[in-house]
Amino acid sequence: MKESFFQKAKNWITRNKKPSPDDDFWYTYPGQSTDAGVKVSEKTALTYLTVFACVSLIAGDLARLPLILYKRRKDDGKDRATDHPLYDILHNVTNNETTSFNWREAGQTHCLLWGNHFSFIERNKMGTIKGLWQMAEPSQVEMKRVGGRIVYKYKNGEDQNVVRNRNEIFHVAGFGFNGLYGKSMVTLAREAIGLGLATEQFGAKYFGEGTHPAGALEMVGYLGDKRDDYVKAFKKGYQGLGKSHSVMLLEGGAKYKPMTIPLEDAQFLQTRDHQKIEICGMYHVPPHKIAVHGQNSNYNNLEQENASYVDSCLMHWLVRWESAISHQLLTPAERKSGLFAEFLVDGLLRGDSKARSEYYSKMVGNGAMSPNDIRAKENQNPIEGGDQYFIPLNYMTLKQASEIDVEKKESPEIEDNSVKSLRSFFADNREIRSITARDRIAKRYYPLIQNALQAIVNKETKAIKAQITKRNKRAGQSEDFTKWLDEFYRTFDEYIKKQASPVFRSFMESIRDEALNEINVKIDKSEIDEFIKNYIDTYATRHIASSTGQLNALNRDKTDEDIDQRADEWHETRAAKGANNETVRASNAVYQAVVFAAGMSTVWRIRGAKTCLYCKSLNGKRVASGQSFVKDGEKLNPEGAEAPMKIRGMKAHPPLHAGCDCFLTIK
Repeated sequence: MKESFFQKAKNWITRNKKPSPDDDFWYTYPGQSTDAGVKVSEKTALTYLTVFACVSLIAGDLARLPLILYKRRKDDGKDRATDHPLYDILHNVTNNETTSFNWREAGQTHCLLWGNHFSFIERNKMGTIKGLWQMAEPSQVEMKRVGGRIVYKYKNGEDQNVVRNRNEIFHVAGFGFNGLYGKSMVTLAREAIGLGLATEQFGAKYFGEGTHPAGALEMVGYLGDKRDDYVKAFKKGYQGLGKSHSVMLLEGGAKYKPMTIPLEDAQFLQTRDHQKIEICGMYHVPPHKIAVHGQNSNYNNLEQENASYVDSCLMHWLVRWESAISHQLLTPAERKSGLFAEFLVDGLLRGDSKARSEYYSKMVGNGAMSPNDIRAKENQNPIEGGDQYFIPLNYMTLKQASEIDVEKKESPEIEDNSVKSLRSFFADNREIRSITARDRIAKRYYPLIQNALQAIVNKETKAIKAQITKRNKRAGQSEDFTKWLDEFYRTFDEYIKKQASPVFRSFMESIRDEALNEINVKIDKSEIDEFIKNYIDTYATRHIASSTGQLNALNRDKTDEDIDQRADEWHETRAAKGANNETVRASNAVYQAVVFAAGMSTVWRIRGAKTCLYCKSLNGKRVASGQSFVKDGEKLNPEGAEAPMKIRGMKAHPPLHAGCDCFLTIK
């Protein structure tokens, strides 16, 4: 029976081959024999392409990840310890000959083949680490316990035995049985690697040395001297890509018989694929990472498989390195102070832009990340005002919920004062629901707006006080301060917008949505978005006008102490006052913009009996787009008022004055 291709391969691979005196065995790199008849060592294993692909992939990925030395903060945050000598060694240059990338790549290669990596720790006279130097192959380093302590024994370049204490050696140990020394992964998987090498060697010999014609011409009789001419004429007529599928004409009883490899010989290729999958399994590498694609990998699940690669393959190696660094390169005092090393794996876990955008939106929406947190992950520099955190308005803590519940149980008849006063004035429940909802939004946004304004005031007052101190030292003139004011506030406009814009926009968009829900009319939201942008720009202008007006007046008529005192007053109260005013102003402004965009008009409404006489005089007044409740320069002089109120600036919506809490409705 004819022996099949696969049977030949099987017999060649699995036979117990005893080397003869002239066999190549005696000239190859030493290694342990396998049942496949192939010598396998850590070095020869790398000649098997699948092993090389897995090792180079893992070692390269570990090496390219930023390795950062951090110091833990009291709030459980962390800062880069860039001033520590070890930071540069781990992150940039390991010694004056080797970069951190090359050192870690070689070290991880040692771990993946021999199961261990050793580096000599170079220290200065003070004991501070100066560098890390990769040692010889791990197979040449022996780890021993002598007199209760661990030492490392190896031979130097002069073939002399050298013994080092543990504090002189940096050792990363792979999988092992005693927690101190790693087992060689090649030794553990020697048979699988040997079978893979033998399969490749047989395939190379079979196709390199064998004869494999595509077909045969069966002739009647013997051609003799005419044989070469016949073959040449046959090739001329039918050989070549341009003559594929042409009609073949044979003479003299000749018959053409194609020759193919029997189908069962395809098992040879299956054997090769199986060995590749086994090696991937040994290293926990998803096959698609080394271009072995099959049923378990496609474009729909590659992102999940990449995440699995980081979690199942890379992560335990990263932890081994991090633990070894913390244990062997940091002192107990340094560890206690909060120093630790960590790899940044964010870059490997990044999905496509759409997935990242959705993830970041959820994290920002839940208050888990700030804009600057996102920019850091995207390898971008932070921006001013980007450290704020935002939360959904309808979220509250469990403590707050319990307090509300207790309050309701203890005082079931108590109703919000503003709602009670509104009920005494209006019978329309829809009107009450509208302002109650807007009040609820304003109440929740108030601390966020105050924080944003406080950041603005802090920067502003700090700059003012620093300038006053500088002027006192050099006995400057008032003109110098005026010039400084112009220069400072010329650029301060952008800072105000950066700080105020995120929270103002979010607040006003919430009021916009509530207004749209109330009037139940579809409008072009882009028009409202433009209105919100203009409002924020106007706020920055108003803030600067108020600041420069006050400061110029004080600079003209008062002393530096008065300016310094005003800065202190701003620092203490201005943000809170501004938040009170803007929650009323911005809420009414965007509500009116929505109503006007729908072609409707607004009505001025007061809170109740305690509202001032000036606001009461406007209660119930209706205006349409382009109109105002009170014009610039107009005087309000209601009956019972002590004096008329002169209006400064057109009042198209509340507030009428500082502390005014009037609102608008559509009825």
